[in-house]
Amino acid sequence: MKNRLYTYLTGWIFLWLPALLLAQAIDGPTALFLMHSSGNHVAKDAQGGAVLEAADAPSPQKLTFIPDGNGYYALQSADGQGYLSLTGQWNTSFTTDPSSAKALYAIENSGEFFVKLRCKYNNNYLGTDGTTASSAVYSDKDGTDTRHLWYLTTDVHQAPPADTSVYVINPAATRQQFEGWGISLCWWANMCGKWSDEKIDELVDWLVSPDGLDYRIFRYNIGGGDDPQNRNCTPHHMGSGKGLRAEMEGFKDSPDGEYIWSRDAAQRKIMLKIKEKRPDAIFEAFSNSCPYYMTYSGCCAGHTDASADNLKPEYYEAFAHYLVDVCRHYKEEYGIEFRTLSPFNEPMTSYWGANGGQEGCHFDIASQVAFLKVLHPILEASGLNTVISASEETDAAQSVRDFEGYQAAGVLPLVGQWNTHTYSATTQARSQISALCKEQGIRLWMSEVGSGGSGIAGNLNLAQKLMDDIRYIMPVAWVDWQYVEEGNDQWCLVQGDFTKQTYHKVKNYSIRQHFSKFIRPGYTFLTSLNGQTLAARNPEGDSLIIVAINPNALPVVHRADLSFYESISSELTALRSSETEDLSPTADYTLEDRILTYKLPAYSIVTFVIPVEESADADNAIRPGLPYWICPRNAADQALQASGGKVTLQPLSYAPEQTWKLQPDGNGYTFTNGNGDILTEHSPDYALGYEPSPQAGQTFILTPIDRLFYKIMTEDGSKAFDLEGEHHTAGTTVGLWEYGSAPTACHRQWFFMRQPDSGSPDAVPGISFPDDTSQPLFRLTCEPGNILRADKLSDTPCRLGIYTPSGGCIYQTLLQDETLRVPLHPGIYIVSGISRSARFHQTIFIK
Repeated sequence: MKNRLYTYLTGWIFLWLPALLLAQAIDGPTALFLMHSSGNHVAKDAQGGAVLEAADAPSPQKLTFIPDGNGYYALQSADGQGYLSLTGQWNTSFTTDPSSAKALYAIENSGEFFVKLRCKYNNNYLGTDGTTASSAVYSDKDGTDTRHLWYLTTDVHQAPPADTSVYVINPAATRQQFEGWGISLCWWANMCGKWSDEKIDELVDWLVSPDGLDYRIFRYNIGGGDDPQNRNCTPHHMGSGKGLRAEMEGFKDSPDGEYIWSRDAAQRKIMLKIKEKRPDAIFEAFSNSCPYYMTYSGCCAGHTDASADNLKPEYYEAFAHYLVDVCRHYKEEYGIEFRTLSPFNEPMTSYWGANGGQEGCHFDIASQVAFLKVLHPILEASGLNTVISASEETDAAQSVRDFEGYQAAGVLPLVGQWNTHTYSATTQARSQISALCKEQGIRLWMSEVGSGGSGIAGNLNLAQKLMDDIRYIMPVAWVDWQYVEEGNDQWCLVQGDFTKQTYHKVKNYSIRQHFSKFIRPGYTFLTSLNGQTLAARNPEGDSLIIVAINPNALPVVHRADLSFYESISSELTALRSSETEDLSPTADYTLEDRILTYKLPAYSIVTFVIPVEESADADNAIRPGLPYWICPRNAADQALQASGGKVTLQPLSYAPEQTWKLQPDGNGYTFTNGNGDILTEHSPDYALGYEPSPQAGQTFILTPIDRLFYKIMTEDGSKAFDLEGEHHTAGTTVGLWEYGSAPTACHRQWFFMRQPDSGSPDAVPGISFPDDTSQPLFRLTCEPGNILRADKLSDTPCRLGIYTPSGGCIYQTLLQDETLRVPLHPGIYIVSGISRSARFHQTIFIK
């Protein structure tokens, strides 16, 4: 088809503005195809139900979007006889009442091209369970899956676009320094340690060598040991749970018995081989249960009541001596001194019951406190340098409660390291445990996690959890659960057969290498305002590592702005894994003008190793007059935005509504965005507001919480910027509330991320810009190959920006030459321009 460029009326701009501006931008009903991420679109079936219709269906159905004036839309069917509506608990059909909350949807942007439709009635999202024509449409989705994503188009044959994520990496926006990746030895070492030396050597090489996983941290399991006579449990009861591999040998069979140090030879052999091959290894000892004879049930799998403590209090001292004696034995006999000793494992759960599938022991928080008071002096008197780590909860929110319980009981000083698992974890809980540990100066590990699923999608879901852990918990170590596993390719990195002694790497192995092989001990993580990326720098500062994942079925394009670096070498390394690749070199990227652009196919992961030179004056300190995003602590890709009469969180973009400059004002600062709007306290209203001119209530005080995060207070110190309802999703209202004294108020903590200073005209002091949008600044035409050409119409420099349907800026430059050419995919764009004397925008359709 011949290249064509269409110019639309200003009313069409609603397609390109963030969700909160949509209601203001649509002046009347507008007919569009509501396209699903699968490429099908919403239609009304013969029974009035909402389903997906194929793009090649005869007479494809558009929906008419009718604004209600309050930010919601009624979506009328093509025949005019119904409105998309929640019916029942989740079903969606076309009904007759367009004013019902069940028939009103807010349009929220989700990435560059896609949107989500939120039902006013239940605040859940429109989506599907399937992707084929005739799949039912529902209104009860959580908005986290690509099947909950939509895009608006006038062309029924348009293929789903590749979404683009735009973000900046600043080498000065540093986070935690990392000490390494790790894995538990429980229970694979209990089996593989019985194999031949040749096989053990290869397995350990794969685990610790720089060409393998390069793991450095290892958690040795001190077995409790079941009753050899099985007087209170069924013989080999663990075989029906985690398998016979979980039958750990204890070092004592009775209270008065001698230590039998020949026990646990297999796990010990693996640990000694690791020590030989990895001299800088860090070892931790941990316990799942005390020996059977110390328990109420007589079974080391747990109490007969799985919610009750199983260790008898009269055995606290004996168990403490047992743990310390094992640690001392390994130092004296083998030269291994455990850096930490963890006495509990997921203690507040109700998983651990008699005759269960593995060793386990419930401890109430009060029992944990009591036992630590016994263990600490015994460990101190041992002559070991080992310190206590705790509390190993499976749920990050419970980890927070444990920490606060330890503080209240005064035993926190007895703990030298805090460990948490993240089998269950929200960004809020992750951020809270991070804040608690930072305040107390306690080293923090993510010490165990795994994930189910199937295929590479399941592997990448765990990679996403890894990224969330690193970003929000900010641990100095991240530790896998299982290395070798039978029967699946999800809970392991190597799949084996313990009986046949065969083994092979699975996809999870190469996916983990994308992180562990390139982000090494001593590297420092950097802030990347994108939830599917991690960035890190080496200690010398001459190498930047970017790891990015695409855990979804749609391709995605990343555009990483590296303009804070002095120079970037084109001799970079790019490696990708997908369903058909394993750390394979890829050239599917461009590096131009310090912008790295790369495409991630469906279900893939890529790592870039980029030689760089850091700028001598790069920093992320807050300086008056420089542009910043203001981002919440507990959301990777959201920023504070003033638009549509509200101050809310919105997906990160270069929109002027999100570009904030601070100016000193007495004891504090004023916050002014790229549109000239100033953040304003509207006391006594909760919601933060903004005004176009100076007035009272615009001075705010910044108070550092630590070197990364701030609380932003009103001038009188009575209130702080707050996320309503502790939410952190798009559209969340930013208000003002008492900060309180708890370090866990992460929904009131903010990060300032500096934006690259483009040298645009609005950075010139004393210049104000009129609202004139009629004066053209350039002429737009389309050249062969979908090249958008912009010819300047005046001698005055102007800034040109190209925006997408959801308001994402895909290109921005200071236009000084007469002509600019930009390649674009077919679609609709808004092109904006600003000079010292005029503003200009034009909506275009490239087809």
